[in-house]
Amino acid sequence: MIKELIQAAFAKTVELWGEPVEGMSPKLWPPEPLGQGVPTMAPGVYRPYSPMLRERFEVCGRWTIAAHGHWLSTADMEALWSDDKTAADPLLEGVKEQQVAGMENWANEASSLFGPERLSLFAGSDYTYEKIYLLWVDFEAEPEIWVYDANGESRYRDLAAYLQAYLDDDVSAARNTWRA
Repeated sequence: MIKELIQAAFAKTVELWGEPVEGMSPKLWPPEPLGQGVPTMAPGVYRPYSPMLRERFEVCGRWTIAAHGHWLSTADMEALWSDDKTAADPLLEGVKEQQVAGMENWANEASSLFGPERLSLFAGSDYTYEKIYLLWVDFEAEPEIWVYDANGESRYRDLAAYLQAYLDDDVSAARNTWRA
């Protein structure tokens, strides 16, 4: 199911971008071997692959110019733990800078609300505040998806719900809030 949703989302993104411009077209990178799990923002802390995330990481590694930034591979997520590894990749350096800026300057940004062991940076932009976090909720099979974009913030119960909303151009999740 996730494989088909990712393929449809990739096709939609390619269509939205139109004619490819050198260095500026969506690209799915090959999948990497599955590692210890999904890296969180806490160095050395992994979460087990959920069924949907296992399928996602079996489909592709990095997805550049995706919905809401660039989707990160697990190796990318691990590289964010190291300033040296992040600095070696301009895309990751920009993604990390934007994530830190959000954390430090946006009071209700997920990384300022939750501990790093409960979050994974799933996607991020190297030049805007667009990003996607995985929020690891106790006793749930799949992490929640927290998305930041021009609509503000949106939350989805899982990756399938997020991808379906993207395919349907459904931005209604931005109107739902957990705040009083």
